[in-house]
Amino acid sequence: MELLAFFAQVEGHPDLQGLGTNSNTQYAGRTSQDVIIKHTPSGLITSLHATTIQNTEWPTLEEVLTGKREPQVLRHMARVVGYFSRVENWNKSKIGELKDRHKGTYSLA
Repeated sequence: MELLAFFAQVEGHPDLQGLGTNSNTQYAGRTSQDVIIKHTPSGLITSLHATTIQNTEWPTLEEVLTGKREPQVLRHMARVVGYFSRVENWNKSKIGELKDRHKGTYSLA
């Protein structure tokens, strides 16, 4: 997918917000550009390599960015208690909480 088409899809999506880019990331021995996207309902922030966007179709990217599909090559970051952390570093319990947050199933029990 072309980057301009990706940005247009994100801007037109009701639940996604583009936060910016970061070109200081080392990936496969070279500097690459990352695109940072926020899923507003869950607060999940995802950093995507530009090459990942270019090699992936929009339906797959949308499912990952909105939490409907587990990422395979994407790295998720989330803001918890005022700081960002990688989701892959979380334990099973915390990942379960994140999945519940995506579904929006909240209760006051």
